[in-house]
Amino acid sequence: MNRFEVKWIDSKTVKVLGTIDENFVFEDEVAKFKDEVYIDLQGVERINSCGVREWIKAILKTEAKIHFVNCSSVIVSQFSMIPEFLGKHGVVESFETQFVCDNCGHEESKILKVGKDIQPGQEIYEEGPEVECPECGSMMECDHNPELYFSFLSEVS
Repeated sequence: MNRFEVKWIDSKTVKVLGTIDENFVFEDEVAKFKDEVYIDLQGVERINSCGVREWIKAILKTEAKIHFVNCSSVIVSQFSMIPEFLGKHGVVESFETQFVCDNCGHEESKILKVGKDIQPGQEIYEEGPEVECPECGSMMECDHNPELYFSFLSEVS
């Protein structure tokens, strides 16, 4: 039984949903990539080491420019740990980040757009972007270690 799903939205956009593990098969989809493709990874809930291996094996087979959009937190953690995860010509366009309000305890997930909500190319990311709490109006804090979570952005110009 597959615990993942691959859906083509149009000829340049594919969504990956579910769990990326040893059963993940993506090489046939990668073969369909033309010059440029957008991969929406918001629906990826889990990835294990075998899934990382299968992902890299497939993604390194293309010369297409890959735009990674709406990347879930589990995917973002792979970007910094495993540079090959992005492939040869991968660009992160947007990704999920969790925020928490110290004042009222409200937690919220936001999609950050690279170049708009957070700037790439910084040497060190000591803080995440400022986000206002929709419950109390206080400033929320990033619920990740910014230095680690955003480190993949240091390599982006």
